[in-house]
Order: sequence, then C-alpha cells, then structure tokens
Amino acid sequence: MLQKLGDHIKNCLDHAVEANRRAHETADPKEKAGHLRLVRSWIGLARSYEFAESLERFLLNAGWRKAAVWQSRILEAHNSLTLEHAPEELGDQPTASLVRHGPYEVRLVELPHESQNGARQFWLELFDHSQKEMLDSYRSSNLEDTAAVAELLCSEAKLLNQASD
Repeated sequence: MLQKLGDHIKNCLDHAVEANRRAHETADPKEKAGHLRLVRSWIGLARSYEFAESLERFLLNAGWRKAAVWQSRILEAHNSLTLEHAPEELGDQPTASLVRHGPYEVRLVELPHESQNGARQFWLELFDHSQKEMLDSYRSSNLEDTAAVAELLCSEAKLLNQASD
C-alpha cells in the first residue's frame, strides 16, 4: 500500500508542476488563476496522501512497539523473579504476573535452575485463579516468540473473562 501512496504523491506533484508551467505560460489572468488553483489543489492532495502514508507507517510500526512493550514486561518479570524468589500458589516455583483479567492471569513462572542449562528460559502460563488450575502454557528461550505468545495468552484471558461475565 505504501508504494501505491508514493506513486499517488508523485503523480499529484507532477500534475502540480504541469499546472504551474501552464500558469506561467499564459497571459490570460483568469486562466492563470485557474491553473494556480489547480497547483494548490494538487499540492493539497499530495499532502493528504503524505498524511495517509505517515499514518500507515505509524500503524505498521505500532506492532513493533507493542512487541517491545511485551518484551519489556517479560524481562522485568524475569528480573523480579531472579531477585525476589517469592513463591506463589504453584508450589515452590515463583511467579510474576504479566496481566490479569478477572480470575485469569498470564504469568511468568521461574523454571528450576537445573532445567535452564545456563540459557535464559521463559515459561508463560494462563492460570485460572477461580479453578486453581493452569489452562495453557508456553516455554521458550526466545524472547520475541515469548512476547508474541504472551500477547495471545492475554487476549485469551480477556476473552475468557468476558465470557464468564
């Protein structure tokens, strides 16, 4: 889509240049004024396309910002687990909440050190506090994949909460 907008912008500017050329070639004041109005119109349309293009770029980049927010949340939760070691409801395994919708919580669970093999491991789970059970989980050493799954589990928690209302 961005390529098409760029083509539209170029076409508008080309038309504006042509209208400007015609305005300077004519001696008739009415015709000159008409061509100059066309110049302004073509430039205005080009600016509208430029705005649409910048909006599209912003919206496309929003996905990257959203992923960065999830990655940051996961790293903060991971760091809090390694610093605090505060056990919660899951036996001796400390957890850190990423998001909660009603009884449904997406959380990061600290894995036992012997299973980490020196590499940072992430274990996410969707936990139902009302039933005291894990509904879904995901394990990975890849932060980007973990962030994508965290976002999906968050959506699932939100939908489950809405369905239970």
